[in-house]
Amino acid sequence: SFKGGFIMKKLYLVVLYKQKYSDSQTLHSFSEFYFGKNKNNFFVVWDNSPSSDTSGAEIGRFLHTENVEYIHTPENTALSKIYNTCLDKYSDFDFFLIFDQDSKIMRPDYDSYLEKTILENPEINIFLPQIYSQGKLYSPGKFWIFKGCHYKNLSVGIHKDKLYTAIMSGTCARIDFLKKHNIRFNENLSLYGIDTCFFSDVRKIDIKFYVLEERLAHDLSENHLIGEDLKNHTRLYLKGTLIMNNHSILKTLIVYFYQLYLKLLGKI
Repeated sequence: SFKGGFIMKKLYLVVLYKQKYSDSQTLHSFSEFYFGKNKNNFFVVWDNSPSSDTSGAEIGRFLHTENVEYIHTPENTALSKIYNTCLDKYSDFDFFLIFDQDSKIMRPDYDSYLEKTILENPEINIFLPQIYSQGKLYSPGKFWIFKGCHYKNLSVGIHKDKLYTAIMSGTCARIDFLKKHNIRFNENLSLYGIDTCFFSDVRKIDIKFYVLEERLAHDLSENHLIGEDLKNHTRLYLKGTLIMNNHSILKTLIVYFYQLYLKLLGKI
């Protein structure tokens, strides 16, 4: 809990898609490390699968807690809308933690470690785990107009960067900060670019972020894409960058020329 007897209320959101809760790497981590024993944690499990035979009570037992809401939307609700819905409904909470279904948490004490780090850094609004894939640091990273690039490595602690971005899974954001500056998730984006757009909005106000001493094991689906799937992924990605840069004619033109270049190369 916060210094001076305050209670730190954290909202953990996990989005499932075509996976049963008991097969989710993320929910397994929560269960195994007893995150539910912290009475100030609340869990929203949002199931985007076409069908479901699960109940909130069942998930609650799995997570050792009664602080659970289970929502099933077979129509596959856009992630941006899911995030905003949770932000609105739990706006009196202190922190919002977003996870996808297949992030494996490595630290058994992650929940208490995070609270301790938050208490020691009251001026920080964004806390990020390190996400590696195939030995490379993917998140946090940098992003400029349409192009992402990697940091070689990032030490644990506070960083400042006008171009930083991150993968949404594992992100911990201070809700008061998001409310104060009316930072939302862009509902014109349903899948790709939501995280990049979110961090672009955050950076306009605050370029500080904290790198946590935690390496999330995370499967990056785009690393496995080939052929038409990869082209489709690239098209969606570019659509996202156009929406994100639509406030600037110059940046929009840069994305259009990049799009044209990829077309000429036969990549989209």
